Amino acid sequence: MMRTFLASKHIFFLLLAALVYGCSESVTLEVLDETEDPIYRRAKDLLARDLNSEALSNFNKLIAKRDGIAPESHLEAGLIHLNHIKDPISAIYHFKRYIAVKQRERQSTQRDAGMERVEDLISTAKKELLMTVDAQDYRLKLLDTIEQLRAENESMKSQLQEFRKRESSGTISSGALLQGPDSSGIADNSSAQSGVGLEPSRLDLASSEGRRIYTVQARDSLYKISRQMYGDPSRWREILEANRGVLPSESDLQPGMQLIIP
Repeated sequence: MMRTFLASKHIFFLLLAALVYGCSESVTLEVLDETEDPIYRRAKDLLARDLNSEALSNFNKLIAKRDGIAPESHLEAGLIHLNHIKDPISAIYHFKRYIAVKQRERQSTQRDAGMERVEDLISTAKKELLMTVDAQDYRLKLLDTIEQLRAENESMKSQLQEFRKRESSGTISSGALLQGPDSSGIADNSSAQSGVGLEPSRLDLASSEGRRIYTVQARDSLYKISRQMYGDPSRWREILEANRGVLPSESDLQPGMQLIIP
């Protein structure tokens, strides 16, 4: 009987020790600082050896392990995307995650030196994004659209002033203002697509070869020419490819050039 009691007591203490050890290990894992995590240390070591892809993989692994609550890993991942992979969009994502986690830790919107540095990195990444080909194309399209709207606005103002003068002199009725696009002098899309309505100096028909020849004007761009000729600015590459002999790239466009419109 005594032997059974002692055995049970021994088993109880073993279970208690195991429970205490397990709890202490759990607490240790929970309070382990991100920068002390073996995965983080491995990633930093890979980064020091210029193994950027492997380092990024480990930083992402640690971010997933901590359910995104890994600001230092977000920062390092953002730097790799910005400086090595040249992916400013992903860099901006990681930098913003860093700021969000830091703010949550402080439960405040207060900025410190580290967060200000990351905000500067976000600004740098945005500038890099604007230098990409897609961003340049978008910006050129936007500038062309603004220029077109400004020109149309000025034209409409002039026509309105002329209409008011003629109306005040009694040479035109008020209903004339409601006439179609022919009265405003602005060609519609179908005219633009076919080349009708453009000045002869800007569009010459080479009837012998069945091709249209466009004479480039000041402040023209391939986007603008494509919009005028096709009603679609996205077809500018067709014009570029048809004129590679005289136009190696879109930046070589000069007033006076005669371009084939395929």
